[in-house]
Amino acid sequence: MIVVVTGTPGTGKSTLAKAISEEFSLKLISVSSLVIERKLYFDYDQLRKSYVMDEERLKNVLREEIKGGAVVETIYPSVVENPDKVILLRKDPRVLYQELLKRGWSELKSAENAMAEAIGYVASEAWETFKDVCEIDVTDKSIEETKRISMNCDSQKVDWLTVKGIEGFLTFLDNVITRNAEH
Repeated sequence: MIVVVTGTPGTGKSTLAKAISEEFSLKLISVSSLVIERKLYFDYDQLRKSYVMDEERLKNVLREEIKGGAVVETIYPSVVENPDKVILLRKDPRVLYQELLKRGWSELKSAENAMAEAIGYVASEAWETFKDVCEIDVTDKSIEETKRISMNCDSQKVDWLTVKGIEGFLTFLDNVITRNAEH
């Protein structure tokens, strides 16, 4: 069995992926760690403190790594071919922004990731790549509840852009991004 756990950074991918891999005795693969360990990147973005991955090399390595089954934790769901299950974690971008700042992330990186969550960047990639996606709003859910929902795929699509008051938050994020990207 190949399970993809995807979502914007800070949504709980690593925690859920670990819980699923332990429950089903499956190999756990963190795509971010794999990219760094195997040097599957072109460059390093100093401003955002992140690597620019080589997608084709990564896909080739992943094909081999997932043989026999695995749980793959990634913000790039399309790099995994033919998974049996795709779990997409979503979190209210207002909550996500604050949590990323508490992790010590820069204002810019926190704002860009909250904006990506708000507009459904990772969600769009998941839905464009796969037919069946188990999408879960994890904002107020425990890991146990999230795991139960993901196993039963008792989910529904999330659209943060329909949430009352989100426009003001998006304007705030845009201002943070503009102010910090200029430096």
